[in-house]
Amino acid sequence: MSAAPAKSESSADALVRVSGLRTRIGSKTIFDGLDLGVPRGSITAIMGPSGTGKTTLLRHLSGQLRPDAGSVVVDGEEVTNLSRAGLFALRERIGYLFQNSALLTDFSVFENVAFPLRQHTNLPETLIRNIVLTKLQAVGLRGAARLMPSELSGGMARRVALARAIVFDPMLILYDEPFVGLDPIALNQVLRLIRTLNKTLGITSILVAHELAAIRQVADRVYLIANGKLVAQGAPDELEHQDSPWTRQFFGGEADGPVPFHYPAPDYASELGFGRGAR
Repeated sequence: MSAAPAKSESSADALVRVSGLRTRIGSKTIFDGLDLGVPRGSITAIMGPSGTGKTTLLRHLSGQLRPDAGSVVVDGEEVTNLSRAGLFALRERIGYLFQNSALLTDFSVFENVAFPLRQHTNLPETLIRNIVLTKLQAVGLRGAARLMPSELSGGMARRVALARAIVFDPMLILYDEPFVGLDPIALNQVLRLIRTLNKTLGITSILVAHELAAIRQVADRVYLIANGKLVAQGAPDELEHQDSPWTRQFFGGEADGPVPFHYPAPDYASELGFGRGAR
C-alpha cells in the first residue's frame, strides 16, 4: 500500500526548512522528496522505523552530508551553498547531543564542557571558567566539575554532554537518541532540561527518538518518516491516534504493515536449494 502524501507544516518563521530532499547512500534511497519545517522555539521530534534516515537528516542540517537534490535551509541559509567558513560559522550556532554522549574520557567534566571554547575561541581563562560553570549550573552539575567521565552515571553523562552542547548559546540543538539507556529518574531529568532550556534560552530543538512516552512529554510536534518520505505529522497525542497504516504499525509495534519485516532477499526456497532444478 502506498502512503498518501503528507503535507508538511510551513511557516514564514521556520528556523529549518527541508524541501524536496533526495539522498542516496550506495544503492539505497534514504530520502525521496522529503519536505518538513521546524518553527523557531519549538521542540520537534523526528520518528520512524530504524534505518529510515533520521540521523542522516541531522547530518544534512549540520552540513556533514550533502543531498543529491533538494534544499536544506537553516536560519535562512541554504546549507549546501555555504562556503567552508560559512559552514563552520553555522555549526557554531548548532549544538549536537550525541547518542552516547561522546565525552572525552581523559578530560574532566569541566574540560569536556570547556573543550569547544578552547578549540574555537581565544577567550581568557577567567571567562572560560565562568561560562563553563554557568552551563554546568544550568544542568545541575556544577558540583561535578572535577569528576571524570568514568565517575558519572549515564544520566549525568548525558547532562554534561548537554552542557557542552549549549556552551555557545546555540540557536538550534540536535538531539540524536537522547533517551537511550536512561533510567526513569535520569530520563525525567533530561526531559525537564530539554523543555526548560528551550523555554529560557529560546532554543529550537530537534530530537531523533523512538520513545513515544518521552516524546509525548516534551515535543510540540512529531514528524514520522518512512520509505524516504514524510508519512504523518502532528502533535504526539494526535499522531498516535491517526488512522493510518504507518502510524498503526509504528506506534503499535506491528510486524506486518507498510514497513516490511524482512529485508529484500531472493526466493527463500530457491536459496535453500528447494527450487526448480535444485539437486
